[in-house]
Amino acid sequence: MDYKSILLSFLGTFIATLGNSQIFDVHLHSYTDNDYWGGQTHPTGIMSPSSAQEHLAQTIEMMDKHNVQYAIVSGSVESISKYVEADSRFIPGYMDEEELIPIKEFETHVKEGTIRVFGEVAGVYFGRTLNDPIYAPYLKICEEYGIPVAYHTGGGPPMTPYRCCPKFRISHGDPLLIEDVLIKYPKLQVYLMHSGEVFFENAVRMLNLYQHLYVDLGVLLWVSPLTQDYAVRFLKSAKNSGVLNRVMFGTDQMVWPGAATKSIEFLNSLEFLTPEDKQMIVYDNAIRFFKIDE
Repeated sequence: MDYKSILLSFLGTFIATLGNSQIFDVHLHSYTDNDYWGGQTHPTGIMSPSSAQEHLAQTIEMMDKHNVQYAIVSGSVESISKYVEADSRFIPGYMDEEELIPIKEFETHVKEGTIRVFGEVAGVYFGRTLNDPIYAPYLKICEEYGIPVAYHTGGGPPMTPYRCCPKFRISHGDPLLIEDVLIKYPKLQVYLMHSGEVFFENAVRMLNLYQHLYVDLGVLLWVSPLTQDYAVRFLKSAKNSGVLNRVMFGTDQMVWPGAATKSIEFLNSLEFLTPEDKQMIVYDNAIRFFKIDE
C-alpha cells in the first residue's frame, strides 16, 4: 500500500470515529397532534413524517444513530412532557407563543422540573425581542432558579410575514437588541439560537464582550446554502476571536428529523475546524453550559 492509500485509510477511520463522538443537541422541537405541521418534504430533500408520533419516533432514531446523549427539546408544555416521557435524554424547554403560559404556572413547572429551559423564545415571530416587558417576569424566575434561556436570533423561512407571522421582521433578530437583558440580569444564562444568522458578526462581538453568553448553530448547518455560508463565516470568525468554546451544536430539526444527519455531515466537512474544535462544539461546551455532571 502506498503512502497516499495509507493516508486516505487513516482519514477514513478518523472521520468515522469523529462521527461516533458523543453529541449534545441543544436545539430540537416537539409536537402534539394538534400543532404538528409536518408531512412535507424540505427543499433539501429531507422527508418529514406524517404525524407527531412518527416525528417523535424518528427523532429518537436519529439520536440513537448519532450517539446523542442529551437533547434540549422545545415546544408546548404538553409536547415536551410527551417527548421526555418517551426518552430520558430529552431535556424539556418551553417554547413561547404570542401568549405565554401564566407566570405562576411557569414557576410551578420550573420548580417541578417539567420546564428546565426557557426557549426557544421566539419573540421575533411576534414582533418583539427578549427586551419586551412581556418576558421580564419570566427572565427574573429563570435567573433566580438557574434556568437557561434559548433565544431565537436571525431571520426565518421564506415569506414568513405572509405565511404565518405578520409581525415578523428580520431586524428583530439582531443579537445586539438583547444587550440590555444581559445587563439587567447578569446571572442569567442565555444562548443565541442560530448564532445570529445574518447578524453572525454581531453574535461574535457579543460573545467577545459578554463572556458568559453562548450560541447554538441551529439551522445554519443544513437548511440552505445561504445559512451554510453564514455558518462557515461565523465559525471562522469565532475561532479567530477565541470564542469557539461557547459555540454549541443544535439541529433545529423542526419537522425534519433527518436534519441531524445533514448537520453533522456538514460540520464534519469543515476542514478549518480541528478534531478538538468539533468535540467542543458537539458536546463539551453544552455539558459545561447546562452544568451536566458526568
